[in-house]
Amino acid sequence: MDIFEEIRDRKKAGQPFVLATIITTAGASPRAPGARMLVFPDGKISGTIGGGAFEKLVIDDCLQLLKTGNKHLFKRYSFTETGADATGMSCGGEAEVFMEASAKLKRLIIFGGGHICRDLVKLARGSDFSITVVDSRPEILSEYNSPVTTVQTDSGYQENFPALDGDSYIVIVTHSHKADRPVLERVLKEKCAYVGMIGSKNKVAEMHAALEKSGLDRKLLETVHAPIGLDIKSEGPYEIAVSIMAELIAVKNGMARRSR
Repeated sequence: MDIFEEIRDRKKAGQPFVLATIITTAGASPRAPGARMLVFPDGKISGTIGGGAFEKLVIDDCLQLLKTGNKHLFKRYSFTETGADATGMSCGGEAEVFMEASAKLKRLIIFGGGHICRDLVKLARGSDFSITVVDSRPEILSEYNSPVTTVQTDSGYQENFPALDGDSYIVIVTHSHKADRPVLERVLKEKCAYVGMIGSKNKVAEMHAALEKSGLDRKLLETVHAPIGLDIKSEGPYEIAVSIMAELIAVKNGMARRSR
């Protein structure tokens, strides 16, 4: 597979990797400028920048880059046995390598594929989220194309429920509060990065009271962003989608939510 096709596929799947590229060389070098290699979190690689001790050092630096969460690293490696950034090789040349990390994408999972979802997807496609739309209606799901992932569920939103983790951002905008409630109950059992649900203050308060009465921890309910979105006095699906996207970005970037 061409390395750029693999980059595309890995990005689409939200899989982390580092792209290492030889930028310049001087003297004897295992590969010429432009040689590329992908390094994955388990240490496996695709492509090569020359093998041997040099490549092993670059792989180690790429893995460290993934661990630190930094985006870039530019480093010179000397093909000598001693000295700064020496590879232990004796051919006497050097190479400069640019390493660029592509981290695991945060997942935006939208329950309900209607009007608000359509506009939210348009906005989110310009961000660093991978997007999944969950709905029971095949005709609605058919409106979404790659790279958006679609999941068909039942009317109660329980079948084919997506796996959730700490990188999951949940938006609940189904066609009815009867569907919103079971989704909310289920996602609150997981440690998601964000959970937001649409609804008026009164509707949200009624649902929270009912869920608390059924045994759901009040502290969990207090973590829900409901009514969803930053308070920008939004009207209509598009403006609501803008307010939701703004809130998602604020939470992702560690900013406190403005209270309503």
